[in-house]
Amino acid sequence: MREIVALLAAAASADGVDPVSEPVLLRLRRGRAGEHLLACDDSGTAGTAGTLTGYAALDPRADRPTAELAVHPGHRRRGIGTALADAVVERVGSGLWVWAHGEHPGALRLAERHGMRRARELWQLRRSLAEPIQHRALPDGLRLRAFVPGQDEPAVVEVNNRAFAWHPEQAGWEVEQLTERQEEPWFDPPGFLLAVDHTDRLLGFHWTKVHPDGTGEVYVLGIDPDAQGTGLGAALTAAGLEHLAGRGLAEVLLYAESDNDAAVRMYEKVGFRHHRTDVEFFH
Repeated sequence: MREIVALLAAAASADGVDPVSEPVLLRLRRGRAGEHLLACDDSGTAGTAGTLTGYAALDPRADRPTAELAVHPGHRRRGIGTALADAVVERVGSGLWVWAHGEHPGALRLAERHGMRRARELWQLRRSLAEPIQHRALPDGLRLRAFVPGQDEPAVVEVNNRAFAWHPEQAGWEVEQLTERQEEPWFDPPGFLLAVDHTDRLLGFHWTKVHPDGTGEVYVLGIDPDAQGTGLGAALTAAGLEHLAGRGLAEVLLYAESDNDAAVRMYEKVGFRHHRTDVEFFH
């Protein structure tokens, strides 16, 4: 696993964008279900693998098999990416989804070679935290409090799944998906903001994250369908930005589906602008 992480870090450094998504790294670190395809050179001795030159992760979910690939910068243009793409296409056939993070040119060429169509765009938006943040009051009857580990997981998962029933990755979470992220070094309960009513019923949450480079993130903003259209989303967005600014951060990012017009408009109103695009291709 250490060699895979080192390869992914080298690719990220060379390309300026992570070659795989967070769920892939979590599966690697925790040994969760999924296939991991490795490409190695022939430098190994008899009975041992050579240097790791390429990696492909395949999420084997029957309803949405998804692949993400990376080739070490020192071993590119040798057909390794093509071989990995061929391998995942052979395993899955039609119905395969493949990410091209940051619209990486090599990934775009592989998608074209295999006749894949551009089916989804995920936008990364960013804003400076030096710009003023317009405070928004919570709807009447709601208050803000921090997430309490060991107490709030079931309520957060329930609201998450109601809010994101349509989402390819965020739908259908179980408590496990939440608790494994609580074990990550970046997890910060005071930055996990919950909007609750007088009975402590959860109506929405803004889960913030701080990356190792000091960039903040609107990690998950979830609003229960019963509270949508009340202004709670805007209020929670502002509260999370105020929290991140209070930590002295300079910039914050978030991800939004390019065709989610309502979400994109809301984020643009509070100062976010398009920064880059991740593309998901369908085979």
